[in-house]
Amino acid sequence: MAIINQKGQALVESAIALSFVIIPLLILLPYMSKMTEVQHRASEAAQYTSWERTVWKDSRPSLLPNNSSNYSAIMQESELAMRIPWRFYQKNGLLISSENRNEWDWDENVHPLLKSQTSQNSSNENLLSLTDENIADGEFSRFERTERSGKTPGSIGSTIDNAVGLLSFTGLNLDRTPYYETEVSIKLQNHYLEPFDQLNLSFKGNSALMASGWNAGGAVHADKRVNKLVLTSVLDNSLVGLVQTIGGFIPFGKELKTNSLKFGHVDSDVLPENRLCRYGTENCGG
Repeated sequence: MAIINQKGQALVESAIALSFVIIPLLILLPYMSKMTEVQHRASEAAQYTSWERTVWKDSRPSLLPNNSSNYSAIMQESELAMRIPWRFYQKNGLLISSENRNEWDWDENVHPLLKSQTSQNSSNENLLSLTDENIADGEFSRFERTERSGKTPGSIGSTIDNAVGLLSFTGLNLDRTPYYETEVSIKLQNHYLEPFDQLNLSFKGNSALMASGWNAGGAVHADKRVNKLVLTSVLDNSLVGLVQTIGGFIPFGKELKTNSLKFGHVDSDVLPENRLCRYGTENCGG
């Protein structure tokens, strides 16, 4: 019986694998690596905007005096979102200004890692897709940001919220919606190769934290916010002051004078003792 040898089978299998698996993967590899970059930047942007809310308030705090010596950091949500492209999507080596008045350009300013070949026989273009075909190309044209503030979740949070609500009767109005959530979402341009031209990928970054902190606009503002929490503040009136003045003339009543006995007095500028000592000495870290 004659034995017929078959040759070239391995070569054909290699050619098929190379044509339908390896080469497409090599073409898609840069595109896939940019996906991770887009997801990373979306997560960073969401975390940035939520953490900024711990510093910037979105409205004027209660009891803030109307004078130039008292100031509270206030920034609207739209202003906060406008900083995202400049901080997370611009080229390396460019300065970040907190008061940037230049117009953002997604074609000129965007980082090279966020550009890719989105159509055949074309140069690298912006990988981030427009959120709406009819929208003008500005800061908010290629990403969406949402935020929501609410009450502290959970049973413990509800108890704390009720306690804070009781404090409002004293005039101390604390924020009762401190739980702050943000989301930044981005859509990608489809790849020109089939079937990847129908993916319609989108990436989201989320962050949540307790963003409401103590943010007083100066010593006078701090005094006004906590003064009514001091129970003796109810005695801080003209009638009690008159009694103190009269009682101060008594030989043993000098301590009753208004400059000695101050009802409801708050001194917000006093530093703790460990802040006044020299670090490294006895009883001060030594």
